[in-house]
Amino acid sequence: MNKGKLIVGVALVFIVGVLVGSVGTRLYFQRHHSFFPGEHGSRTAFIMKRLSKDLSLTEEQKVAVQKIVEQTEEKLREYFLQRRPEIDSIMDDGFSQIRQELNDEQKKKLDELRERFERRRHAREGAFLKPPREKDKF
Repeated sequence: MNKGKLIVGVALVFIVGVLVGSVGTRLYFQRHHSFFPGEHGSRTAFIMKRLSKDLSLTEEQKVAVQKIVEQTEEKLREYFLQRRPEIDSIMDDGFSQIRQELNDEQKKKLDELRERFERRRHAREGAFLKPPREKDKF
């Protein structure tokens, strides 16, 4: 009887440890890596925070470097927008090829997966394509 309680107790401690560890990891990444999609300007702010800390930038340097980072972000947005039709075409072709290999039930599930994928993609791209708001700047 005591051996059974010991095994159950150790298993519970292990499970609680895994849960606490996974929640802690998620919170850590949300706090320390705030460049995740959905937050306008957070990527620029993250880059500036990192550069300021790692390079010990002066206030004057911060202003100059931030302008460069923002210009680079804008160039990346423009480049991405120019390539978006080509990317969409490649994705459409890939999904079409996959559909040819599936039965009707699988095709329905693939359509649902693609719809979710597109919603997430639009949310990520929305954060990337919109310029940062004034309050999000470093």
